[in-house]
Amino acid sequence: MLSGCVTQQFVMSSDNEVKERVINTREAAMARLKLALEYLQSGKTEQAKLNLDRALQIDDELDGIHASFAYFYQQVGEYDQADKSYRAALSQFPNNANTRNNYGAFLCERKDYDGANTQFLKAIETPENTAIANSYENAGLCALRDKNWKRSIGHLSKVLGYERNRARSILGLTTAYLQTNDVDAATRYLRLYRQQFTQTSQSLWLAIQIEQKLENHALAEKLGQILQSNYPSSLETKLYLGKGI
Repeated sequence: MLSGCVTQQFVMSSDNEVKERVINTREAAMARLKLALEYLQSGKTEQAKLNLDRALQIDDELDGIHASFAYFYQQVGEYDQADKSYRAALSQFPNNANTRNNYGAFLCERKDYDGANTQFLKAIETPENTAIANSYENAGLCALRDKNWKRSIGHLSKVLGYERNRARSILGLTTAYLQTNDVDAATRYLRLYRQQFTQTSQSLWLAIQIEQKLENHALAEKLGQILQSNYPSSLETKLYLGKGI
């Protein structure tokens, strides 16, 4: 059962009698919030904003409203407003790990890497967090973007302590170890990836870099030909050809 205030409205029944209708405001606000998110997913931002405003008017203590406002503002490019909404959401519900993860991802996109890391760590420390591996992975991948290899290795190693079959974490560790010139560790994690997952342009590009560092130039060149043939439009092929951004 949902807790929340109730209000009474008087309506005219089919037999012309005035009857009282009890409305659960929490349910009404949640219905508006759900509708707003559906509108957002279909790109109807004006209708989404209208329903978010209505949900807030009905029940301003419903967890998820301010976080949904933040998502809305991200979609329309109002990043300062998105930040304010995330802060409002976490001020009201500091133990919502999902909101902290989303705020961390938002800050990482805005290149506030330290701020993002703080939010991910707070999410990890939240007792209600049932997806700790996700939080560590988000933190580790954000550290990769920051080229903070030590931090990335620390976070992504924790991920594999929870779940061994995380492809992005394994490839992330391979990347970080390559960047720190620990070729043995990079080779070990790329082997772990190959044992569980199919080849991608990213895994192939990592293999090329490993062979280059080992000075196996003929093998690296052969892998490069496979990369160009199988993934001609990929970012990794551009990087291999020296055309990456």
